[in-house]
Amino acid sequence: MYNYPVLIHYHRKDEAYEACSFSKKTVDSVELIKEEEYFGAKFSLTQSSEVALETMTFSVEKDGVSKEYPIRFNYYPLLTEVWILDGDDTVYYSENPAIASPHYKDQNPFAFDKAINSASFDHHWGYQGELGCQVSENETSFSLWAPTATAVQVVVYESASNDAPILKTFEMERGNSYSYSHKYNTIGVWSLSVPESLAGRAYHYQIDFPHHQSLTRDPYTIATSPDGKRSAIVSNQDRQVEGFEVKHGTEATWRLENPCQAVVYEMHIRDLTKSETSGVAPELRGTFLGAAQTGTVNQYGQLTAFDYIKELGVNYVQLQPIADRHKEYDADGNVTYNWGYDPQNYNAPETSMSTNPNDPGQAIRDLKAMVQAYHDAGIGVIMDVVYNHTFSTVDAPFQTTVPDYYYRMNHDGTYQNGTGVGNETASEHEMFRKYMIDSLLYWVKEFNIDGFRFDLMGIHDVKTMQMIRWAMDEVDPKIILYGEGWDMGTGLAPYDKSKKDNAYQLPNIGFFNDNQRDAVKGCEVYGSIKSGFVSGAGTEPIVAKAILGSRELGSYLSPNQVLNYVEAHDNYNLHDLLKTLHPMESDKCIMKKVETATAMNLLMQGMAFMELGQEFGRTKLVATGENGELTHADRERAMNSYNAPDSVNQVNWNLINERQDSIEFVRQIIRLKTQTSAFSYPTYEEVYRHVFVHTAIENSGWIVYEIHGGEEHFLVVFNAKGASYYYENAGNLEMLVTNSRSNQENVIDDVSVAVMNVLS
Repeated sequence: MYNYPVLIHYHRKDEAYEACSFSKKTVDSVELIKEEEYFGAKFSLTQSSEVALETMTFSVEKDGVSKEYPIRFNYYPLLTEVWILDGDDTVYYSENPAIASPHYKDQNPFAFDKAINSASFDHHWGYQGELGCQVSENETSFSLWAPTATAVQVVVYESASNDAPILKTFEMERGNSYSYSHKYNTIGVWSLSVPESLAGRAYHYQIDFPHHQSLTRDPYTIATSPDGKRSAIVSNQDRQVEGFEVKHGTEATWRLENPCQAVVYEMHIRDLTKSETSGVAPELRGTFLGAAQTGTVNQYGQLTAFDYIKELGVNYVQLQPIADRHKEYDADGNVTYNWGYDPQNYNAPETSMSTNPNDPGQAIRDLKAMVQAYHDAGIGVIMDVVYNHTFSTVDAPFQTTVPDYYYRMNHDGTYQNGTGVGNETASEHEMFRKYMIDSLLYWVKEFNIDGFRFDLMGIHDVKTMQMIRWAMDEVDPKIILYGEGWDMGTGLAPYDKSKKDNAYQLPNIGFFNDNQRDAVKGCEVYGSIKSGFVSGAGTEPIVAKAILGSRELGSYLSPNQVLNYVEAHDNYNLHDLLKTLHPMESDKCIMKKVETATAMNLLMQGMAFMELGQEFGRTKLVATGENGELTHADRERAMNSYNAPDSVNQVNWNLINERQDSIEFVRQIIRLKTQTSAFSYPTYEEVYRHVFVHTAIENSGWIVYEIHGGEEHFLVVFNAKGASYYYENAGNLEMLVTNSRSNQENVIDDVSVAVMNVLS
C-alpha cells in the first residue's frame, strides 16, 4: 500500500471558503478536513493506493461551478505541499510564487525574485565575508546567511552523536550594516559569539520564517554526526595529523607543470580495499586509512591497493565522492554501498570512511593522513565533487536556510531538473557561486587537494567555472580542473553552460572526451551497445583526430582541456563491454582488446584517465543466476553499479596473478606518457609540428602515426583489423613497447599496439 501525504493551501480573495465545497478524485474516499490558516484554508490528507501514483486531483466547487487542479506527487514518500489560488490556473509547489501571484489578496510581487530575478536579490543581500562555525580555546562563533529569516537560533547538543539531547539554545543577531561592497554587507547575515569552546558538540540552526520554521544543518559545516544529519564542532587541534603538510607552488613537487602528462586513476575508497583479497586489515577496509595502508598483498603475495598503485606509475588518483552523502543502512546498521553522488554536506568528509564515525574529527584526520601518504609517494589527489544537485531539497541545508534561492526553479515553484535526479543548483546566483568557491578552497587549503572533477559540469554556468579557475590559480595554477561537459537540459542559455562546446570560454579546464572514448572502445549508453575501433568498427578517422589532441572534436584551446578515457565508473567497465560485444571470444582475446584500448587511450595527446583495475580486466559482471548464469539484472547492475553491493563493486585483487602481462604492458605505456614529452605536448602548435598520422583509412583496421620531436622519435601502430600487420624498414626501427604476441620478425599480430623507436 502506498500512502502519499499531501498538504494543500487554498486562497480566495473573497474569503468565501464556507460557500465552497472541496473534494478529491481518488481511489479512496478519505474526507477532506479544512483548517484556517494565514493563506486562507489548508487541507491535510493521505492519498492511499495499491499501486504507485503520479498525480491526484483537487476539486473546488462554488455556485455550481467546479474547478479541478491536478497535483503532481513529490518523490515517495515525501510530503507533497501545494498552494492553490482561486482564479489562478497554476498549482504552485512553493509558497513564494503563490504569494507573488496577483490572485493573492496581500500580493508581494517580489516574493519569488530570489529564484527568477536573482541579480536584484543578490545586489541587495549578497555577502562575501566568512560564514560557518569557527572555534578556539575560549570562543565559538557562528555566522549564517539567511536574509529572509525573521529569527535564528543555534541549537547546541551535548555531543556529536546522532541522538544527543539539547544542551542549550542561543539567539543569533542579525547584521545591520548595508554596503555596496558585499564583503561588509551584513544585513542578511546572522551571527553569534559564545565565550567558550563548544568543540565536540553538534548543532543545528533553528530558523523562523513568516509562516514556518526549519531546523537545519550549517551549509558550511566541516564535520557531522555519524549519520550526517547534524553539524559538528571540531577544534583546530582535533584536525591536526602528525606529518601532514599543506604545500602549494614549487613545494608541491608531485603536481605537474604540464597537465597533459597526467595519468588519472579513478577509484572508490570502498572498491579499493573492501575485498579480503586486498590484504588490507579488516578494520581498515573501506576507509581512508585502508586506502593508504602499505605492505598489503593478495593470496599470491603480490602487491595490492596503495602499494600496487605506486608501482603502476600513475601520477594522480581521483577519488569518487568522499564528502558526506546520504546514507542507507542494512539490517545490522551498517552503511550500505553507494558511489556517493547523493551529496548531503559538501565540506565534511564521509563518516563511513572513517575508522571511528562517532568522532567527528576522525574522518578529517584519516583523510589528511591518506592524502599525505599519496603525496609522499609522488601521487596527487583529485576529488570528485557534486555541486550540481543535492540528494534532498527537503533536508539539505539550502532550501531550509534561504527557501527558493539556491536551486533553479520554474515559475510554479517546482525544481528544474537538468540533472535528472530531481533538482539542480543555481551556480549563477551569487551566494551559491560563493559557496562553491569557498568549499573548493577549503578542500585545497585544509586537505591539500590537488584537483577537482566536476560531476555534470554542464549544469554550472561558465562564469562560475571561470571564477573557480581563477581562485585555484591564486593558490596554485597547477591545481587540475576537469569535468563532465555534457549539454545538460538546464534553464541556462546555451552560451552560459559549462559544456564541451563552450570549452573555448574555459581555458585550463578539462572535459571528458566521449568522442574519443566511443571511437576507441565503443560505448554503452542507456543500454545501447556499440562497437569501437578495437572491435573492428570503422572509426579510424575519429581516432586520428584524437591522436592529434581532439582539436577537431570540440572547441578546445589547448590539449590540457582534453581528458581521454575508455573506462570510468559509469556504464560497463571496459572488460565487461568487450565481453558483451564478443561473448564467444576467449578471456585471452578479450584482455588483448582491453590492453589495446587502454594503451591507445594513454598514447593520445591530452590528459589520460583510467579506472581502478581497468588494466587487469576488472569486472562487475557477478552472476546470481542458476548454475552461475548471468541474469538480465546482473548485467543491468554492472552497467550502473551506484548502489550495488560490495560483491559487485569491490576489486578482486587475485586477478592480477593471472594478468601480469597486461599489467606490465600498461605500466610501460604509462611510463611513456609520464616520462617523455612525445605524448603530452601542451599546445596544438607543438602537436601539429611533431605528430603525423600516416595511415587512418576508414575500415582498414589499422592506424600508423609518427612523433618526431627533439631527441624523441617514435613510430606507433594500432592494429585492430583481425590480422597481423607486417611493417617494413625494420632495420630503422627498434621495438620499445608492444602487446603483440607474434614470434615473427617485423610482424605485429591482430588487436595490438606497438611503439617503436625510429633509429634514423
